[in-house]
Amino acid sequence: MVQLSPQRNNLIESNFGKRTLSAAIGGPLAIGMIILGSPYVDIFAALLLGILLWEWSKMSGLPLLHPISAVVWGLLAWFIFAPGAYLSAISFVVIGLLFTAFYHYQVGARLVPSLILLSGPIYIGLGMTMILFFSKTVPLILLWSLMMVWATDTGAYVVGSLLGGPKLIPRISPNKTWSGFIGGSMFGSAVGMTLAPYCQVPLENQVHLFCLSLLITFVAHIGDILESLAKRIFKIKDSGHIIPGHGGLLDRIDSLLLVALFLGVLKFANIF
Repeated sequence: MVQLSPQRNNLIESNFGKRTLSAAIGGPLAIGMIILGSPYVDIFAALLLGILLWEWSKMSGLPLLHPISAVVWGLLAWFIFAPGAYLSAISFVVIGLLFTAFYHYQVGARLVPSLILLSGPIYIGLGMTMILFFSKTVPLILLWSLMMVWATDTGAYVVGSLLGGPKLIPRISPNKTWSGFIGGSMFGSAVGMTLAPYCQVPLENQVHLFCLSLLITFVAHIGDILESLAKRIFKIKDSGHIIPGHGGLLDRIDSLLLVALFLGVLKFANIF
């Protein structure tokens, strides 16, 4: 008979209780802000952006008062006061990125390291802008994607802890396993399929809905891996310590940022 006690001990000893408690507090708070809408969700988004930029500053060594941070704050403020101007805001960010890259080049910094440092604020700023966009236009879709991201993360954590097995990308994230990847995707897709009718997801074809749900879980995994790659580059374990059992806020919201960007692309292309 297969002994399950070692795996069960791993699950218990790996901050599962702290993660559950943090999710029980942070989850309702995030959902409440989305439901309440403006101005509460705007204030909440601005606060989250500030924490995320601060964490990236500590991770990467990029000064918090770097010009690119001002560009990102300008992006979010522009979107809060002129939500229809998202394309102009994105153009504003692109211009800011090019300007700051040129600035780094002029003062003698190497271009590739500079772009790595600058990619964080741009990624965070665009992701938060898309989250705010969906919270203002189709909040139920944002809640739907949020629940799928949480389900994917939880499923990956539990299944990976219990089953273990071959590592997914050991050089980037040594704790991630193929069993966790598959378990998280299956659990996240199941939650997406179940909640879709209640969240007014505009897809009646069940095959298309399943494919989209599964794809969103894949994007969530990629978002998590990208943040793991950034931590590997900067040689740190966590982006911060603000959330017990999770590390920093960026450790918790990394998947949602990329999922929001992905849904934003589908939305703007009239695919979704």
